[in-house]
Formats: sequence, structure tokens, C-alpha cells
Amino acid sequence: MIESIHIKNFRGIQDGKIDKFSKINLLVGPNNSGKSAVLESIYLCSTTSRNAIMNVENIQHVGKIDDTDLLGDYPIKRVCERHSIGIEKEPFEGIQYINPGISFRFGIEIPLRDIVPSIFSMDGEALINQPRVAKEVLALFSWHSDEVEVGKYSVKRSSRIVYGWNLALSHYKSGESSWLITGEKTVTRKVLFYDVSNTQSHLPFEFFRSMLMTVPGWTQKIGKQFGRVFALSKQFNVNFFQPQDALHLTQGLISPEDKIALTIDDYGDGARSAFKMLAPLIALAELVTEEEPGVFIWEEPELFQNPQSLGKLLAEVTQLIKDKPIQIFIATHS
Repeated sequence: MIESIHIKNFRGIQDGKIDKFSKINLLVGPNNSGKSAVLESIYLCSTTSRNAIMNVENIQHVGKIDDTDLLGDYPIKRVCERHSIGIEKEPFEGIQYINPGISFRFGIEIPLRDIVPSIFSMDGEALINQPRVAKEVLALFSWHSDEVEVGKYSVKRSSRIVYGWNLALSHYKSGESSWLITGEKTVTRKVLFYDVSNTQSHLPFEFFRSMLMTVPGWTQKIGKQFGRVFALSKQFNVNFFQPQDALHLTQGLISPEDKIALTIDDYGDGARSAFKMLAPLIALAELVTEEEPGVFIWEEPELFQNPQSLGKLLAEVTQLIKDKPIQIFIATHS
């Protein structure tokens, strides 16, 4: 479980720290108070698991870069898209260069002040044959340790120090940011970040196919929980199909016993928002283990919900993860 986070120069947060996270964590505050930045920092840290090597003046630093999450999204790409930052399809499909002069001071010091153009590679192999120079480095790099010196204190528990180089995502466009997370390591494929963009899109077909083959009774469980939230008394089935114009996605279908089937998007915003959140969360609850815990990050659950349906939805989520090794982080205005 993530225990604390200390953020430096990430988006609107110049220097901030939160201690003593628990199983369910609720961040409440007005706009521009840093809630989303905290969620994104946790998300980016929880999803750095691909092996990578950073070469600095012929010294190799072994660390991690981002990998796909539960729904198959690349976290850096996802966060950039949330803020309308244009990036390529896959930030690490090409060799990345870090500009000279970058220096980090975050309790511990990493000797990067006189950094030379540095090549990222995965598992010891260059990502492409021909290097190229990027104007803004879309990079995330983390080190993991069982003991990290932070100022005068030694963190005995598992810790991860994360560095990011992105002009648009750094505080006042300084071009660098960093944060320290203490607590147990997370498993990238068991991290779910749900926000309004998920409500407006469909589930990836590969995720749907994998869950059908992995999670017993997955669609039946979706139907039961969805029915309880919206007090649906009549029998119905949950199915999925691939839209003809987007075969890489899959769309939910509600099939009542006495009416024609309708896609979940034909229902109200509240129904489809709840459905599209419950479907992957139910799968996550079935996939996690004590050795491989999960993280659920949920932004503004009150969107599209009236107080009654929101209360029922929160009750279902709480019951769903009660006995599961899943940690929840929720940000809300209310």
C-alpha cells in the first residue's frame, strides 16, 4: 500500500507532501487546489515498471519507465492527453534525449547537473536504430529501493523516487519534476485510473476479451452491481459488441427480458458512467492478490450522479474492495 507522497515541481504543486494514506483516500477541495496533480503523480509512479537504462557520461543507471495499465493505456500519454499536450502514440517508441543542465535535489541528490545527451533503452537494447532529438522530453524514470535517504531521515520501507522531464507538466514550465513515494510496490497492470474520458469512450476490445477469459462470471457480476445501483428489478443481461467503425473497442449492451437491447450509451450519463467504472473495477477486484495489489484512482465520482445513485455506487465500490488488496484514491469537489 502507498503510504506517503512528496511532490516537487509537478504541475501546480511546487512542493507538497501527504502522509499516512489509508485503504480509501478522499481528496476534497476547490479547483486548482492540486487534487488532480496528486492523482496523476500516484498514477505515474504506480505504473513505472518497464526495465530501462539511462546512460549518463558512460555510467548506466538502471530504473523503470511507464508501462500499460489495466486498460492498456500508456500513463504518460494518458496524462498528457488529459491536458491537451500533443505527444506521439508511444512516448518511448524512439530514443529520448535529456537536455544538458538538468539537476535534481529531492532530499537525496542524483548527480545529473552536468548531464550529457542520454539515451533511453529497454532491457539493454536501443528502442530504434536512428536517434532523434525531442524538443520536450516525454520521459519518466524511477528508481526503487528498500531504503532511501530523504533529508535527515532514512525511509526503511519500500520507496520509489520518480523523475519526469516534461515542460508542460512541470511547475511553471521548469522542465523537471520529481516525487517520492513510500510503501509497497504496485503492479502496473493492476492500476485503474477512471475519469470523465472513460465515460465518453468505450472499453478496449483486448481488455474485454482478456477479462472474459480470465474473470469467472465477469459480465454477470457487472449486471448485478449495476442493477443494485439503479434499482433495476426486472431481469436483464449484460453483453458487449464491437462497433463497426471501431473494432479495437467494445461497447456495453443492456438486454432486458421484456424490451429490446440498448447500448449503455443509449442510457443516461449517470448509468453509463457507473457501468464503465464498474466493469473494469470488478475485473481488478478479481485479479489482485496480496503479492500483486491494485490501485484504483477515481476523479470526480459525483459527475453525472444524483446523491441517491452516488451513495449506492460508493456503497457498491466499498463492498467490492472491502476484502481485496486494492487502495483507492478519490478526488472530489464536494
